Amino acid sequence: MSLVVEKTLKLIELVADGNQTLAGLIRESELSRSTTHRLLATLVSHGYLSYSHKRYELGFRFLEIGEKKKRSLGFVDILRPALHEYAEEIGDTLHIAILDGTDIILVERVSGRRELQIRSHVGQRAPAFRTAVGKALIGRRPANTWNAFLQDIPVGYPRKTSEVRADFENAKRRNFATDYDEVSLGTCGIASAFKINQSVDAAVSINGATVYFPKERMNELSSIIVGISARFTEIIAASNQH
Repeated sequence: MSLVVEKTLKLIELVADGNQTLAGLIRESELSRSTTHRLLATLVSHGYLSYSHKRYELGFRFLEIGEKKKRSLGFVDILRPALHEYAEEIGDTLHIAILDGTDIILVERVSGRRELQIRSHVGQRAPAFRTAVGKALIGRRPANTWNAFLQDIPVGYPRKTSEVRADFENAKRRNFATDYDEVSLGTCGIASAFKINQSVDAAVSINGATVYFPKERMNELSSIIVGISARFTEIIAASNQH
């Protein structure tokens, strides 16, 4: 990749992470002042960044691109009515996610009716090995690809690599996976994967505060989430016939 492109992408990521001042961007990017200023000016002129009151923010161009990408995920529109139906029936927040490298990305979210709501948003990214949706999707892949996901486990992670691998194996066998306090403390989820087409899988999850997910309820939800993913498979298959 071109060094200029790498430097430009680095600045975009820094702004997205909340580094909004010129001084902060110079410090975090380790670029010279002149290079940083020149690249930022180019991004502003093309609408990828905005500049006001001596602070940089992401520009509306990213919103336009994001909407185009969202429209390209046609299966989300097809599944949205059923997703809302289940969220209303179950009462918890539901997500649809796909894999991007060794991360998952949330492509749809429907809030539940619980007083305690989890914090998540469409476009959110997380290491796949930490999440129920990620484990469910990894379980659909050949076992000889799992090491790439396991390599993301950081030093000091509270669960052993062998335990995380066992999660993948269980997901492969049962077509559902769970996470407890792995994405963030006090939250959990249960997910099941389904096929979009020959090359793409997605996963649907039920998520919320752990207080709403006692062991007995998780046992009940395991059959519910597998049933939801099976129905989603049928809906997608039917849409492909039209």
